[in-house]
Amino acid sequence: MAAKKPPLVDTPPSQRPERVGAPGWLSRDLPIWPDQVVGAKHIHSIERLIAQLRDQDPHGNRDLFLDDVFVAMLLAFFNPTLRTLRTSEDFSQTRQAQKFLSIQKLCKSTLSDFNKLADHTRLQPILDQLRRNVLKPSPNPNQAADPLSSLHRQVLAVDGTFLHAAASVAWSVRRRGGKTGARLDFHVDAQTWLPELIVVPEAGQSEATTAAYSITPGAIHLYDRGIFSFKLIKAHVEPAADFVMRFRKPGERTPNLETTETRELTQEARDADVISDRLVRFPGSTHRKPLGIVLREVVSVPKDDPENPVYLLTTLLEPDASIIGVLYRHRWQVELFFRWLKSYARFDHLISHSREGVLLSFYVAVIGVTLMCIHTGNRPSKYMFSLLGMVANGTATMDEIMPILRERERQCQLQRDRVARKRAEKPK
Repeated sequence: MAAKKPPLVDTPPSQRPERVGAPGWLSRDLPIWPDQVVGAKHIHSIERLIAQLRDQDPHGNRDLFLDDVFVAMLLAFFNPTLRTLRTSEDFSQTRQAQKFLSIQKLCKSTLSDFNKLADHTRLQPILDQLRRNVLKPSPNPNQAADPLSSLHRQVLAVDGTFLHAAASVAWSVRRRGGKTGARLDFHVDAQTWLPELIVVPEAGQSEATTAAYSITPGAIHLYDRGIFSFKLIKAHVEPAADFVMRFRKPGERTPNLETTETRELTQEARDADVISDRLVRFPGSTHRKPLGIVLREVVSVPKDDPENPVYLLTTLLEPDASIIGVLYRHRWQVELFFRWLKSYARFDHLISHSREGVLLSFYVAVIGVTLMCIHTGNRPSKYMFSLLGMVANGTATMDEIMPILRERERQCQLQRDRVARKRAEKPK
């Protein structure tokens, strides 16, 4: 039996093993980076896990290893002025950076070559450990009042986004308008707002195809209407997973649905603007066999947009129709994640043109935001994303936004408590 490991994020600073820096860095006259450098406490909190990234086999004459690269990239994540390989090289030679590195210089060309052979899966143990800390049960007594709490299921919002890339990137995907970019598909946990899965598709591979190969058994997946395929629907059967998918309104380009049962609407469903709830199936056509799967269609008409009814297709046959609408609204969290990704995480332009380098950068970004979630005590939210965007463009510092974020989260929690009390007091 393996020995129990000590806590990784709650160790007092005085008891944490510190990175000693490159040999002799204290005796050298090093330049000082002109901007305030943040992120040291996050590096110290996972020091034991970082130490495990150093290769046991030095691979001949290699003198750059994953632990140093990870530390440099994590510091770059927390400091918005470190946007390029060149600035990372310059920063690596400063007094602040040398406290954490075991090499005297992180060369631009060497780091670029490293990205081509980086193994991002070696960062998975760090991410797994941090996610366990985020997902610890909450003592909040009002949590059970959440309408989704009765599902006891993981809810994943699924979508893809394009990032600008050079035309020479072999795995890039050409989109409409002739522009070339790299598409990345994300599965974001609706409870924690943290990405559960990141997929870099092959060139020309659709979002529906990558989603069909990336289903989490037992989870509920949320899809927009642009991610539809019969293959994706069938792919949920074997792993016993479910989905809520926005479906196109009836028309020439929309597959026909055949009603097998029409359900009576509850008062909760009517209050949620639901106008139709029925069980359906795809009857097939001259060139496609019937799926043989019973699905459910829930149609709602938003009061603020009555001309555009929302058609939802789902495998969830038991929950009230109002719950289906609540589930789908959680899909917008992946859109907020994309906004954060392209502003604070600075992935509006790729600095690595290899699949391995891009995935390594995304793992660092996810680890970075998870560390922030743990140290602030708040899960990522639209308020956090907005404030972090101010840090990214240089109009505020981390120290300045933290009191604002804490007050905003306090107000939001008070509002959640008020809503929970009203639900509990409502007559059954």
